[in-house]
Amino acid sequence: MLCRRLASLALAVTIVPLALLLMGCPSRAPGDIDTLMLPGGVLLEMVWIPPGSFEMGRYAGEQDSDAQEDPQHEVTFSSGFWIGRYELTKRQWSAVMSTTPWEGESGVLDDSLSPAVCVSWNDAQVFVAALNAYTGLNFRLPSEAEWEYACRASTVERFYWGDDPGYTLINDYAWWWDNASGVSEAYAHVVGLKLPNAWGLYDMSGNVWEWCEDDSHSDYTGAPTDGAPWMDWPRGYSRVRRGGGWAGGADKSRSANRYTTDPSFTTSELGFRLAR
Repeated sequence: MLCRRLASLALAVTIVPLALLLMGCPSRAPGDIDTLMLPGGVLLEMVWIPPGSFEMGRYAGEQDSDAQEDPQHEVTFSSGFWIGRYELTKRQWSAVMSTTPWEGESGVLDDSLSPAVCVSWNDAQVFVAALNAYTGLNFRLPSEAEWEYACRASTVERFYWGDDPGYTLINDYAWWWDNASGVSEAYAHVVGLKLPNAWGLYDMSGNVWEWCEDDSHSDYTGAPTDGAPWMDWPRGYSRVRRGGGWAGGADKSRSANRYTTDPSFTTSELGFRLAR
């Protein structure tokens, strides 16, 4: 494709509809998909997230929120970016790493299309380095701001499907305690089974928590406003994770919710989603 950079030596393949080729180099639209091929013919789908601005953090009086989501502040992306359509799967991890770190662990579904779990932030960085060496591209973990911007997909409510004050709609969009762990399905489910957000991203709420690049901070005082990861030098002792998971309450799946964890920590409720 003329508009998208292919990996060196044809190691990554972009699958493009014929109509786009005939149009030359059209502007990217929110939700456009870039598909790359990993070793063994395993596909990796990335979704285009457009430039723009949004209000990051909880709104005043947001139900079941807390002070670490303050102050709400405007973040502006001068350029767009790609983010994984789904959480990284076991199949994709194994295609690149030839390992199965979740094997033998409790709370793990034996399905290659479920998220790669039991991987730490440090493990995710090793995966990213291996993927970049293979593709010649610049994959990474999303910044916390990129993650929330992509999750919201231009929405301003608690969830990307609305405020849902009685948690009556969440089962259509997310795996969480009530429809997973609480009903004897205590594991991350196959990706893409719930409804996506407006930009075509699946499982941004629930299923597994997702690592972000950022160091932890108690609130947003002094946070970057350009969408860059908020990193301390030297790096801090913990990292941000987002999105909630299959063993958590509904409030943990809110778009603004944030949590921090040691970068060496692993659990079957924690995985990641790629950006570039």
